[in-house]
Amino acid sequence: MTTVICPYCFDRSSAAKLPYRCLMSPSGVRGGMPCGPERDDVWAGFMGPGVPPAARMRGPVFTPARGVAALRSGLLGGTAGSSVPCPGCGVSTPVRVCRSCHSDLPSDYCDQDSRIIALVGPKASGKSTYVSVLVNELNQRVGQAYGASLAAMGQSTQQRDREMAEDLYERLRLPDATRPAALGFNDPLLYRLSVPRSGRLGNGTRHTTLVFFDAAGEDLAGAEAMDRYTRYLSAADGIVLLVDPLQLGSVRDRLPVHDGPPLPMVETPPQQIAADLAAQLRAHGKGGSRGRVSTPIAVAVTKSDMLKSLLDPHSPLLRNASHPQGTFDEDDRLAVHEEIRSLLTDWDSGALVRQLELDFSRLSLFGLSALGAPPPADAPADVPKSGPQPVRVEDPLLWLLAHRGLLPVRAAGKERVK
Repeated sequence: MTTVICPYCFDRSSAAKLPYRCLMSPSGVRGGMPCGPERDDVWAGFMGPGVPPAARMRGPVFTPARGVAALRSGLLGGTAGSSVPCPGCGVSTPVRVCRSCHSDLPSDYCDQDSRIIALVGPKASGKSTYVSVLVNELNQRVGQAYGASLAAMGQSTQQRDREMAEDLYERLRLPDATRPAALGFNDPLLYRLSVPRSGRLGNGTRHTTLVFFDAAGEDLAGAEAMDRYTRYLSAADGIVLLVDPLQLGSVRDRLPVHDGPPLPMVETPPQQIAADLAAQLRAHGKGGSRGRVSTPIAVAVTKSDMLKSLLDPHSPLLRNASHPQGTFDEDDRLAVHEEIRSLLTDWDSGALVRQLELDFSRLSLFGLSALGAPPPADAPADVPKSGPQPVRVEDPLLWLLAHRGLLPVRAAGKERVK
């Protein structure tokens, strides 16, 4: 029996038990009348107080007959994306909705395995820019290396991708900040990742749904605010924690005087965010027998382009991973992990690293730059004139996917990383 995890509220349900939403389309039959809209207070309540009254009127939600639901969900030979007839108008609809929050699910969302990735970071750490550049790299350079493809699922993600690509790569503008939870719910970003695989029965393709959830920096100012996102974080298969090095006083003091944009305001310390994150996850059953959180966490130091004066000229942080023969290079990851560990130990006497190693059982450190260069001083909301030239933006996600067995791994040694 297929289990579906809602990418919006993360309720778990059997695919056969999911309700459907009527499309309110004409049947084409003489005398047939389409269904009219109905108030969906379940969906509106989940979305928050910003939903206008008119938007609450949506296609009726219905549960198909038991036999039909089983057949259509593939239990009796059907497919998960099949349509069922609306009992009101008789017109078939493929649109499934979550039984808990009534959010519409993309038509092919129930067809494949899902991996939920929680993206966490303080305000101004560049989360929105990071995701947009990551998607572009997965479709271009990284996708070519792995023979993989990435497709946006659902109208919301597709529209957001188009807008962000236009801003970053055509207008050379940085995206707006993620809105805080107090202003409403932020839609997750849904993608279908397809990678080739080979086996004893021949070659094939493995499809995985990636769900990115982006929390606003304001919602990570303390444990109480972070609690709004605990249900999403606790459902995650992996967490990417972005650490802005410009939030560390020792880094700010060591940077040479430059003509770039002004340094960002100091927000919640990354050590505090990591501690609050671990505390929330433990409170919701993610703590292991030794008190460390079991969810894998990729901790990425961002804006590495600003740190060039502090790095060795041969540092692996200054170049992209090669992804030899479409594999994840474990030795390269270890080299980056140890260098970031050394840098953090030097910058804050190891306080953040100690916090992470005490709180998380599966941890890896990364360094990346989404833009490849700082924004211009005269227009700090702009992308460099050369456009984004990212370095290692894919590393955290690829490690999480390799950890779950979704990518082949190349390693000369057998080192085990915490």
